[in-house]
Amino acid sequence: MKLVLIFIFSLISFSCYGYHENDIIFDEEEIICIATYELARDFFLQMKDLDTSEEMNKRKQALLDKYDEGHFPQEDIEFYILEIHYAWTANFDFLPPILKNCRENIS
Repeated sequence: MKLVLIFIFSLISFSCYGYHENDIIFDEEEIICIATYELARDFFLQMKDLDTSEEMNKRKQALLDKYDEGHFPQEDIEFYILEIHYAWTANFDFLPPILKNCRENIS
């Protein structure tokens, strides 16, 4: 749990107001959820749980569809996917709290 809190704090402290480059500003919590949904989708697909995998894909797409294409730079999404994957590899209980937060608070 300590690792989860440290990781979340470090992600949030990356920028309190979201990342901005070339006048592109986005909500960091949303990009974390996009990355989390993508990881969860792949995980459930590997576990042969097609319904849950599809749900994760729909949630990810719903966040992406809120904005114009390219609003979330793909390299930033990939960065968060990698960071969350590393943390999840170190602690298997890492992903569920983030996923729960995304499902309950980010839409």
